[in-house]
Amino acid sequence: MTVDLSVIIPVFHAQETLPRALASIEVPAGLTVEIIVSVDDGDDYGVVARDWPGVRVIDEGRQVRTGPGPARNRGFAAAKGQFIAYLDADDAWSPGYIAALFPIAQVEGCAFAPTVIEAHDGTEILRVPGQGQDRLMLSDFARWGASFHPMHAAGLPRGTADGPFWNAPAQDVMHAVEVFMACGLTAALVPEVSYRLRLGDSTVTTAADFSDSLTAAYAAYDEALADTWAQTLFAGKSALNDRYQSERITGESFYAFVARINADEASACTH
Repeated sequence: MTVDLSVIIPVFHAQETLPRALASIEVPAGLTVEIIVSVDDGDDYGVVARDWPGVRVIDEGRQVRTGPGPARNRGFAAAKGQFIAYLDADDAWSPGYIAALFPIAQVEGCAFAPTVIEAHDGTEILRVPGQGQDRLMLSDFARWGASFHPMHAAGLPRGTADGPFWNAPAQDVMHAVEVFMACGLTAALVPEVSYRLRLGDSTVTTAADFSDSLTAAYAAYDEALADTWAQTLFAGKSALNDRYQSERITGESFYAFVARINADEASACTH
């Protein structure tokens, strides 16, 4: 039996943050929605299915540390929805998210919301794109270095033989780019709502090997996109990552860095 929308949530040691993510999912009247929690830490999330109506827990053999890409792929394979949406266990949707995006995704095949980056205490660091923009452009992926999270028709092109997500860093960005390209030269951006990306106390962007692993992934993505109009996108993202590594302030997160340099560049343009 199909449903209107499947929401896929990969989880890795997310017992503390998952309730906040689930609480942010508002199901509009008349819409059938399933929530798929795809487990990647070997823990028992059975209580989630008992306490939250509409939640299905996917924990095939209690998979452990396969990565967010494979976890998302397992959720995708189990999904029954005609449309798919994505939410990470430590993030949240703003009120009205599904109600705002779903009708547009039905018409255009996909829809996006702006991404709001929050510090671990909920303080807003960055909103991308900025106010006043209602179409997402390919250049936004490179300029902001942020992940955008589509709601899309389930039949859009799959990324790999194992599913739509690669098993590599920034696989959610690559997937969003492929969804974006399948929808056209631009995609609907709904500024009334937002995807709230919550940073933890520590971030992988400050890890010693982050730059090298991300650069390798970006090169693989650019190669996969070589015959498309997005072929240089990840080269631009790699350049932004290189700037972060060389210009960041000690302890500065990637997104705080992006907010700072964009503010500096905007200020320079006004003088």
